[in-house]
Parts: sequence; C-alpha cells; structure tokens
Amino acid sequence: MSEKLSDEQIDNRLDVLKIWSVSKNKLITRIEFDNFKEAAFFANMVFSVAEEHFHHPKVCVEYNAVEIDLWTHDVDGLTDKDFDMAEDIEQRLGLFNQGK
Repeated sequence: MSEKLSDEQIDNRLDVLKIWSVSKNKLITRIEFDNFKEAAFFANMVFSVAEEHFHHPKVCVEYNAVEIDLWTHDVDGLTDKDFDMAEDIEQRLGLFNQGK
C-alpha cells in the first residue's frame, strides 16, 4: 500500500507540476481545448495513462474542458502514485499540444 505524503512532501512534489493544484486532499486540474473532439481525445489518453499506472482518477469532460481529480483512495489523500501520474499526464499533454 502507498504511504500518504506529508504537507511538506506534497509541496515539494507540487513544485514540479505546472497545471495542478491541491484541493481537499486531491490533485486537481482543468484543461481547456479548442473543441469537444480534442477534449474527448485527451480524456481517452488519460484513461490509457490510468491503466498503465493502475491508478484511476476522476475524469469529467465538459464540452471543451477536461477536469481531473487524483488521490489515493486507500489513504484518503495524496501519495507518490498521484504525483507520478500527474507528471505523466502533463508530459503527454505537452506532446498532445505539439501534435496540434
């Protein structure tokens, strides 16, 4: 089982991320796209990342935006698993944007 991170550890890991913030013990982000098709394509990519990490976030698609909440249910908070997946999503968002 993953270990819940301390506030100091969360702050240190959060410094590396560009599009994420912490709210109510969750990593959250909202990413806007040009249209629904791009948002849906990106959401599907997030689902693939989730399967690779065996870590499943809350994902909501609202027309041209994707909202993602990451947290580890077992500890009701944030672990390295959440930050590792957030970093992977950010990296792939950069690749996604380069391909546009």
